[in-house]
Amino acid sequence: MARLLSALLTGLFAAMLLIPAMAHGQRPPPPDLPDLPATPQMSQTGYPECREDWRRYGEPYEQAAETNRCTAALDRYHAQVLMPFTQQLIAHQNAIRSIYEEQVQNDFRYTQEQADGFYARVTAEHEASNLDGAHAALYREMLARYEGDRAYQQAVFCRMTDCRDASLLAALPADFDAGGGGGNGERSARRRDGGDGDQCGTERAGGGLLGGILGGVIGSRTGLGSVAGSLIGAASGTLLAQIACNLTEEEQELAAEATVEVTEQEEVGARSEWTSPTREGVSGSSEVTAMNSQPNGTRCLTITDIAIIDGEEISLEKEMCRAPGESRYTLNA
Repeated sequence: MARLLSALLTGLFAAMLLIPAMAHGQRPPPPDLPDLPATPQMSQTGYPECREDWRRYGEPYEQAAETNRCTAALDRYHAQVLMPFTQQLIAHQNAIRSIYEEQVQNDFRYTQEQADGFYARVTAEHEASNLDGAHAALYREMLARYEGDRAYQQAVFCRMTDCRDASLLAALPADFDAGGGGGNGERSARRRDGGDGDQCGTERAGGGLLGGILGGVIGSRTGLGSVAGSLIGAASGTLLAQIACNLTEEEQELAAEATVEVTEQEEVGARSEWTSPTREGVSGSSEVTAMNSQPNGTRCLTITDIAIIDGEEISLEKEMCRAPGESRYTLNA
């Protein structure tokens, strides 16, 4: 009862203050216009500086593998920085439009001049938040850099594996220097003579083996597809050729099981290790390093596979995806 009485007295007091102004034909002062939310700012850090890292390696297959790692890092940047920023701009546009429509447009306590001025501010901020507007200038700069670096990595990969795809190779500068790798006669001859007859060894310098790397992570984006060598059992749907072709059948199965185990956990940081039952000094692991969902409901995991063979470490990233309705993840190819 006391609260009701207090509210009535407060309302009566406010009305009494308005009566003199209304009696003299004066309009009560309008409230302050609402503030607009801060404009989203894109991070200027975190871009993968790996464009020329492939040059640190001497063998063409190592150089191609490094372009694969760089491409995966670039794609993570695109998924974790560029795309979220576009969503932030869209949310910002929706927010400022709602403020105008819900708080100003039909509130006649504001003068027409105030309402028009606020509408002009909202319109200008909305336009500046378009992807071709002023607020997206850094986004456009970094998107162009991402697209250029990604195309360059694919072109270097193509050069190192003799893929002869003119549309990919076009991204190489006219003065491109392969640094001793890619397209050389010795490597091409080694593929033709067949090497030691090993099912994967004849392709270790390029061709089908490295096509498997490309197919494992970026094949679907380049249109090249996967042309990996002959793999055994579950390995054909879970392992990249550069690792699988250095393993025995039993080791391939263990490595494939490690991949399946981390996909079942579906969380960043999930890790599974394996050790060869027949060879000393041979072991490996699979670890989930990133995950994302696509608009169609497909979920993808970025997985780092490591194999240690006689003290030499092979580390590659791959993408495993599960489409809506499917129960298992498969290698994106």
